[in-house]
Amino acid sequence: MTAPNSQVYGVQTSPAKGSGARLEITRCIPVWPRKVYLQWVIRTPSAVAHYTFHVARAGGPEGPWEILTPIAGLIDEYFYVDDAIQSPHDDSSMGMMSLERKPYYRVTGTPDNLEAVGDTWPALDQRRQGIHFKLTRDALRYFQVGAGTEVAVFKRRRWGEKCPICLSSTGQSTRAHCSTCFGTTFVGGYWNPVYTYAQRRPSPIQTQAVPQGTIESNILQILMPNIPIVDVEDVLVFMRDNSRYEIKSATSTLVHSLTVHQELVVSELARTAREYGLKADNWHAPPWF
Repeated sequence: MTAPNSQVYGVQTSPAKGSGARLEITRCIPVWPRKVYLQWVIRTPSAVAHYTFHVARAGGPEGPWEILTPIAGLIDEYFYVDDAIQSPHDDSSMGMMSLERKPYYRVTGTPDNLEAVGDTWPALDQRRQGIHFKLTRDALRYFQVGAGTEVAVFKRRRWGEKCPICLSSTGQSTRAHCSTCFGTTFVGGYWNPVYTYAQRRPSPIQTQAVPQGTIESNILQILMPNIPIVDVEDVLVFMRDNSRYEIKSATSTLVHSLTVHQELVVSELARTAREYGLKADNWHAPPWF
């Protein structure tokens, strides 16, 4: 075993520590009528270039597991949509969307041998399950057909390959407009966008006089469905006018301790912001509505 102290006078080192990475499933909920949305995150990720994920489904927490993802797995992804759920009246399938059964999902990640298991249904009785499902479905329809408009959600990268261009010795980005990491210190900057619907609540643009000139700020509230779950510093793009916002805070509206929709406080980005370099498909249809 290597001694914890180095042989160089005045310099002390410690042995390499093992990986403390942990995989956590943050969303595992049905999307009406027969889809399930999964989302996960890695806590304290290792300094590796890429993570590979595999998603499997079973009728119980112990398996047997049916692999849903391709053989090569998902490279640096954070969500998966299981759209192969059959009708509960289809006897040829497990009927896992029926009230008597619930599907379980297992997400594994390499190279740190990560694993997490989650199920779709909460620990509620059938009456409260029905109430929550109806509220969630009504919220989705409200944003899709009623007051919502198309948006792209760019989730900020929290792990992955470090930026070789602007990363300093202190781990900070040295370029305000780095085209490689967008200031996140990770290559790519943001994950591939997820398309959904959201509603803006307009607010007046505020101006402030400073010695350098005039500063404009536009802080407003946004309502969106409960998937995908968003975090502070994620970027929201409204597709119709290409306006882009950085999320400052996110609050979930809970019914029976379960999320029905999300309430966001966002700040509109300046037209010269680096996030305008993120590519969003203006003709993309949200894939899980």
